[in-house]
Amino acid sequence: MTNTFPAKGAFLASEALPIKAHSSAAPFLKECEVLVAQQPLLEDGEPPVGVVIHVYHPKVLRDILVRLIDLHERLHLYVTCVAGRDDTVRAQLEASGLSHSLYRVPNHGRDVLPFLKVLPFLRADNIRTVLKLHTLGESKAWARDLFDDLLSPLRFRHSVEQLADPARNPLLGTQKFWLPVAKDLDESTRTHLFTLSERAGFDPRVIDAAHFFAGTMFFVRTEALAPLERMQLAGKDFEAERGQIEGTLAHAVERFFGVLAIVGQQQRDTDLYRRWLDTRQLSPAEFEALPARLAGWPQQPDILLVLTDTTGDIALLRSSLESIDRQLYGAAAIVVLSNAQPVGVTPADNLVWLPLAESWPSQLNELLQGIEVDWCYLLRGGDQLDPHALLVLAEGIALNPGISVCYSDEDSLTATGCQDPVFKPDLNLDLLRSYPYVGRALAFSREAALAVDCFDPAFAELAPHDLLYRLIETHGLGTVGHLSDVLVHQAINFGQWLGEPQVIAHSAAIVEAHLQRLGVAHELRTGPLSMMNRVVYQHAGQPLVSILIPTKDCLPMLLRCVESIMEKTRYTNYELIIVDNNSETAEALEWFSGMESLNDPKVRILRYPHPFNYSAINNFAASHARGDYLVLLNNDTAIIDGDWLGALLHHAQRPEVGIVGAKLLFPNGTIQHGGVVLGLRGVADHPFLGDPMQSNGYLHRLQVDQNYSAVTAACLMISTELYRQVGGLDEASLTISFNDVDLCLKVGQAGRLIVWTPYAVLVHENSVSQHTVDTTRQEAKLERFKREQSVMYQRWLPQLANDQAYNRNLTLEGSGFAADCRSEAGWQPFASRALPHALCYPGDAFGCGHYRVRQPFAAMKAAGLVEGALSDWGLQPVELERLAPDTIIFQRQYTTPQLELIENSKAFSRAFKVYELDDYILDVPTGASRDLPPKDIAKRLKKAVGLCDRLVVSTQPLAHALKGYNADIRVIENRLPSQWWSGLTSLRQQGHKPRVGWAGGSGHGADLNVIAEVVRELAGEVEWVFMGMCPPELRPYVHEFHRGVNIEKYPAYLAGLNLDLALAPLKDNVFNACKSNLRLLEYGACGFPVICSDIVCYQGDFPVTRVKNKPKDWVAAIREHLAEPDANARVGDALRSVVLDNWMLKDEHLLAWRNAWLMD
Repeated sequence: MTNTFPAKGAFLASEALPIKAHSSAAPFLKECEVLVAQQPLLEDGEPPVGVVIHVYHPKVLRDILVRLIDLHERLHLYVTCVAGRDDTVRAQLEASGLSHSLYRVPNHGRDVLPFLKVLPFLRADNIRTVLKLHTLGESKAWARDLFDDLLSPLRFRHSVEQLADPARNPLLGTQKFWLPVAKDLDESTRTHLFTLSERAGFDPRVIDAAHFFAGTMFFVRTEALAPLERMQLAGKDFEAERGQIEGTLAHAVERFFGVLAIVGQQQRDTDLYRRWLDTRQLSPAEFEALPARLAGWPQQPDILLVLTDTTGDIALLRSSLESIDRQLYGAAAIVVLSNAQPVGVTPADNLVWLPLAESWPSQLNELLQGIEVDWCYLLRGGDQLDPHALLVLAEGIALNPGISVCYSDEDSLTATGCQDPVFKPDLNLDLLRSYPYVGRALAFSREAALAVDCFDPAFAELAPHDLLYRLIETHGLGTVGHLSDVLVHQAINFGQWLGEPQVIAHSAAIVEAHLQRLGVAHELRTGPLSMMNRVVYQHAGQPLVSILIPTKDCLPMLLRCVESIMEKTRYTNYELIIVDNNSETAEALEWFSGMESLNDPKVRILRYPHPFNYSAINNFAASHARGDYLVLLNNDTAIIDGDWLGALLHHAQRPEVGIVGAKLLFPNGTIQHGGVVLGLRGVADHPFLGDPMQSNGYLHRLQVDQNYSAVTAACLMISTELYRQVGGLDEASLTISFNDVDLCLKVGQAGRLIVWTPYAVLVHENSVSQHTVDTTRQEAKLERFKREQSVMYQRWLPQLANDQAYNRNLTLEGSGFAADCRSEAGWQPFASRALPHALCYPGDAFGCGHYRVRQPFAAMKAAGLVEGALSDWGLQPVELERLAPDTIIFQRQYTTPQLELIENSKAFSRAFKVYELDDYILDVPTGASRDLPPKDIAKRLKKAVGLCDRLVVSTQPLAHALKGYNADIRVIENRLPSQWWSGLTSLRQQGHKPRVGWAGGSGHGADLNVIAEVVRELAGEVEWVFMGMCPPELRPYVHEFHRGVNIEKYPAYLAGLNLDLALAPLKDNVFNACKSNLRLLEYGACGFPVICSDIVCYQGDFPVTRVKNKPKDWVAAIREHLAEPDANARVGDALRSVVLDNWMLKDEHLLAWRNAWLMD
């Protein structure tokens, strides 16, 4: 790097800012001497990113500072250094120009103790996001790798944005340094970790589930560090400094950061989940639409609710009945089976209270024989239904006449609220045979249940699940419905119910009876837990299996694969077909020749002398296969369990099964493949990546046989006949990526199941052969990947967005199988929407973003004109398809990722697309914006607007300037949000002299120059009041300067300036000519009289004084206004009336805005 200090464009600390004291931290900081304590600079009330750096090697600090300057981000540095280096460090920090604080600390506790000493300062400064760095790795490659990653501009910005989302992990860093906490853990460090966990009040078992960032450099959400700060660890707690020796408290704290992250995430997940639940309320518009919705159903089913009480707890029963009483769709009848007396229960015509018989399944059978209802819903005492539960169930029944049994998602009730949501897949036959994942709140068609003799009392607690199996046997898999919504809050946790003795006692028995009725030969074994089953399907004969292994060079890897197969595989009727794709190394070519010369019928070598095409290679091999079944196997796999082939084959031979996938582990023993989730991180990806081998997985899905929509072709079994029937892998359009997902979806479309089994376990390195590709081809590889990604979206988007083996309430990011609590995920419990759905991408979180998108959307939503969500992150095509908006609003989106977002929306979404623009960004004056548009903005803007169906702008001049960019341009003028700008109070004549003021941002320097001479000339006649920005050269003449505040506080703060006169100077240029009259509206809502520049944007029917941009004209106008205070005040009152009467965001103005956003 060649940068010198200070760098152009860096955000510099203000010399005028006062030193900030941190007295509250004093007891904790006896070992931390404050040398410099500049105050972090706020922007719109928001703090900067805190960068904590412990300096041992000042030479490394200089490199870090250069990188930080090149980020062009708002930062405040918290730098610690050891004695003897502070002068050098201070000089480097001052030269950098970056806002900073500097502390001298002892050389103790590595970089960890100094970091802990800084935590109180971060809290005092309200720093929310921190990047932790240090200089201990001088000249070390691992340190350079970390700096290259963490300090790259894109990575930095992405990490900060991610941490701003409370739903995301609070700890982010370099992935290759993300290691299990328990890996290679010595006894001393483990002891320290247990002590730390106990002091924090954590369950020590979380240690084995956590990961940490080796190297101790990472981004972190500050709030996650609170438990560590509360411990107030001090120097006396840490061992004497011994460099990098393991086993110290410092090394334990390094790992404990990962423990904090996972615990903080768990608590945050619970908090987010509860807030998410609170949003699952019907809007007023939905309430109004309910009668029409019900009238549109082909039937309105009568539902019997059965509350079974085995505890005799009347309070729990009352809570259940109260939730039933709140239902939006009433139950036809309610039957309580309980030996408790109905004390405090209000009688009702549809409520029947019966003593609980010894066999409640028999009692239910008698009940169903004698009551005329359509469906029966089984609940337990203490279970509570969401108010919309029966409504959603009834719609599911009415619109899906083929179902005879239904289940929903659930959570559990605790003293503090709902938690532990269970988001279930749609009917998953193999998962169901593994354990009763559907839960105990089941609804049945009375007619269908009676037709198969209802409940079998022999199965007690699992009698309903036995009935479910019999309905499947009678009507097929399509008879089971699943409502992907948390409709019931269970009195006991899902895991507790699975552990009940009756569930354990009958879990295997109901599966045994089910398979016997089907005549399926099998052996039933106990799974990893006592309530789990492993079904081993038995078949006559031992068909030949052809194992296909594509390869190129990488002989040691291939040998490991082949030798492990031949040495360990217990199922012996197989052949190996190794396909050489242009190997070049002498050792590989020699080995192939040697194998060919052996003429071993069990091992064949085929040559594929064409460019690498994974699909074509496998198809070529399959065409030469002699086996009844094929195994697609990567050359970087290895067999570690001799039963692997038999475990795949006994499933593959089932007539209903099409493909079987295996459990794959990385060489370090963590999960590489536990199934494939459609839509995860794009088209599809692996969940559970990097989880420990022993992990249960979400709903025990790493432990049991189950169905997925797709599995990886790294190890995949399929019958040869079916492979050829569906056309094999797509070698034309999907040469390398997603061909296995495409194959699985074709097989699923043909009516076959995809099975993943944890009982076939292999090691998989993951794409080792392809790692040797020349780096100059990376760009071509990326283009190929995008093409193949596009093929998958075009071919399978509805399926990718609605993976039946997953759940729409689960995230499509990260490792998957976590609740998607983002607001933009949306909630749609019904088959159709009552209102248009808008997805809005605001350009920012400041004035423009609020006035043009955030506030109009909020007002429309409150008025029942639209529903939808705001998103500060671009939704991927699968997420967009899942959400299915009617319209998408793109505000000022022109960066490369944003253009990709618009392109993808154009290609893969049917939504109407609107581009929103408030400024003439083609000609932004220097200094008018911190982030100037790129030089090719015209090209970018034309492309972005052209991809959309409509362009909405704020002024007619802006529409004229952009003529030709879109065939449909609408003008929607800015309006003020009523909740912000109505009822403001501003006083007059509050100063010793008239208070004359201006408000604006950092981009208005050129506009302020219009009145700079005026400010100087009138400094003795008025009290100048500036808000938001004040050029240094004008500061001596300004009576008051107020920093900018958060936009929600801005209206009241502006009014509180108590101005007698407000000024709105603007330079006369194209940019300003296209601007709106927003500043006049804001001043007017405060009741300020206004003098403004006489330019296009301030024309109109406003009682304001317009002047030419000449100092003498401004001075004359100001003196004229102030000469007659009463007349001046009347002008302010008149302007306020005009604004409040005609320029508020409501009524017909709001309707016009909605119409501009929606398709005509």
